[in-house]
Amino acid sequence: MNMSYAALIMAVLVAAVPALADQQSYPFKLAYQTIPNGQVVMAQNNGDAPILATVQLKNPVNAVVDHPSPIEVVVKPKERLPIATIHSADAGQKFKIAISYKFSIGDPWAIHDPAATYRLPFQDGQTTMVGQVAGGRISTHTDSSSRFAVDFVVPIGTPVLAARSGRVVDIDQGYTVGGNDPKLKPNHILILHEDGTLGIYSHMSPYHMTVSFGQRVEAGTLIGYSGNTGYSSGPHLHFAVLVNDHSADGSANYHSVPATFVNDVPNHAIQLFQDQKLVTNYNGRLPVQNSTNHFEIKEGEKQMVVPVHQ
Repeated sequence: MNMSYAALIMAVLVAAVPALADQQSYPFKLAYQTIPNGQVVMAQNNGDAPILATVQLKNPVNAVVDHPSPIEVVVKPKERLPIATIHSADAGQKFKIAISYKFSIGDPWAIHDPAATYRLPFQDGQTTMVGQVAGGRISTHTDSSSRFAVDFVVPIGTPVLAARSGRVVDIDQGYTVGGNDPKLKPNHILILHEDGTLGIYSHMSPYHMTVSFGQRVEAGTLIGYSGNTGYSSGPHLHFAVLVNDHSADGSANYHSVPATFVNDVPNHAIQLFQDQKLVTNYNGRLPVQNSTNHFEIKEGEKQMVVPVHQ
């Protein structure tokens, strides 16, 4: 029996700056299983994070679908999940249908653990100043994904450590330019926490990530180096704890949640405020993976600095 179906159209996801640039490298796809007189559409998640996928099946020709479109589904890590069955309306005849999908990393039902704490994402002795933070003067943290984000002002090449344990589920490190243009994309690392929330470390230096996709990290693990990539007023690390949200068309949609930071000793919570100067201090304990001081920036790696937000 000969059957055909339209080619898949993968939509690139763009979240609000300075959150996720894109998730094209994440190993999610649709697959197909042939059955008598039809096919089953399968959502296949080969990665380590839950996925929120929205699938559209449109313009059927001699095709009957058992589920109305759009189909929204959460696919667990390493799961292959049937989401729709397509049958030929005329048995034995060809059918076709246009299939497209969008997906985003994270479970929209995740609930942030109120007892979770976050270390400052730097080595002992590192000095930083708090830039934008909830409650202070806001210039670019104007949407739900950045409402509770924190900008830590540090030089390019500052070692960045995981603020909380989890698993690396997304890495972007090929962007080299930063400046006054909302279209510029930042390098980032996304870490999935035990409660299903996501920690994003953004504006990282290009090609200096020290972790890999799927790697388990503990709080204090060296993950990369700070930079000035993407829409940025100057060198800094943008950090936020995110929860995935439903959206009408399936586009990526995240909201940030408040994070409790600790310094000095594990139970010493600190309140962050704008222009605050901090020195990372965890009683001299070394990070899980030792690192050197700021790396030497080679000529081809320099990131443009165009101050725009004061």
